[in-house]
Order: sequence, then structure tokens, then C-alpha cells
Amino acid sequence: MSRNTIYCDNRLTIVEGVDHVLGQFYQIFDRELQHETDEGEGLILDWSSLFGFEVNLTGYPNSLGIESLIGLYKTDNSDISEPQCTDEKLN
Repeated sequence: MSRNTIYCDNRLTIVEGVDHVLGQFYQIFDRELQHETDEGEGLILDWSSLFGFEVNLTGYPNSLGIESLIGLYKTDNSDISEPQCTDEKLN
């Protein structure tokens, strides 16, 4: 399995990767929502090419498609005052 952070700031961490079973996957972690998620990790989006959307707490419909949904959530919720890391694959 490979896992890469494609965006990270004080609030959001967005990762992508490839798993031998799941195929390609994306996840969004939102630090402001850590206490409102099941495991306390702030996992608000979990998508894989095998299962599709397993978790979507973003407020955006699945019909947008994974890259559009990530882009919108990032635009509306990122805290760019002090970016921790960036790799602007998803604008």
C-alpha cells in the first residue's frame, strides 16, 4: 500500500494512495471535527475505487465525483494561515 499526503494545513489533511485490495483511495481528515467522528480521528471522507464512498460527512453530494468534492471541501474549509505541507495535485 502506498499513501501520500497531497494537502495539509492547520485544519485539513488530504491523503491519496493505492492499496492492493481497495485500489486507489482518498481520505480527508478535518481536525475541527475530530470529536464528532466515530473514531475521533476526524475522518470525514473515505473513498476507494473498489467501494466508492464509505464515509462522506462533507455535506457535498457523492454525485460531484471524488476530485470535485475534495476540491470544493478544501476551498471552503482550508486554513491556509500557516500551511504545514502542500502538493497541489487537487486544486
